[in-house]
Amino acid sequence: MNPIFVSAMGTARARWRAAFAGLQLSTDIREVGVGAHPLVFLDLDTFPVSANRLEIEQAVARGVSLVALSSMPGEGEAFQLLSMGVRGYCHAEAVPEQLVEVAEVVSAGGLWMPRDLLQRISELGKRVDAQSADRSPRHFEGLTPREEEVALLVGRGYNNRELAEALGVSERTVKANLTSIFDKLGLRDRVQLALYVNRLPIH
Repeated sequence: MNPIFVSAMGTARARWRAAFAGLQLSTDIREVGVGAHPLVFLDLDTFPVSANRLEIEQAVARGVSLVALSSMPGEGEAFQLLSMGVRGYCHAEAVPEQLVEVAEVVSAGGLWMPRDLLQRISELGKRVDAQSADRSPRHFEGLTPREEEVALLVGRGYNNRELAEALGVSERTVKANLTSIFDKLGLRDRVQLALYVNRLPIH
C-alpha cells in the first residue's frame, strides 16, 4: 500500500515515511486522482479547508479516497470534511501504526475517525436528542436486544476489545454482531453507526 501524501511543503513527516516506506508525494491536490482512484492523505496544515474546499470536493468527485491530517483535530472540522466526502480524519502526527490502520479501513471502503472525536460526537448527540421531540421507538427497528446493546456502546466510543469485555463475549462475536447491525441498518462502518446512534447526520 503506497498512498499519496499531499503537502504544499513538498516533504513528508518522519512518521508518514515510517508508516509507508513507498509513499508518494505531491504538492497539488488538483493533480491527484486523474485517471486513477488513489488513497490520498491531505496535510491540512498546508491545505486548510477554508481555502481549498472546492479542490477537496473535486478530488472526492474524481474518486479519490481522501484522508485529512490535522494538527488540531476537532469535531467541527471533522463534520465539515465528512460532509464533503472525506473518508478519514486524524492527527497529522499520528503514530505510524495508526496511519496504517486508517489506510486499511479507508481502502476497505470504511470511514475512520479518532475515538475521542467519536466520544464527543456521542456527547453532542445526547444534547441534540435531549432537545428533540422525536422519541421514536423505531430507532433500532430490526435489531436484536444484544445488537441494540452493541450499537449503543459503539455510540459511546467503545472499540471491539472493550465491547467484548463489557458484554462478556469474544471479539469474534462482537465483529459478527457489528456486521449484522451494519447490514440491517444499511450502514458501512462503526463511524456511521456512531452517528446513527447519536441521531446525527450521515453523509
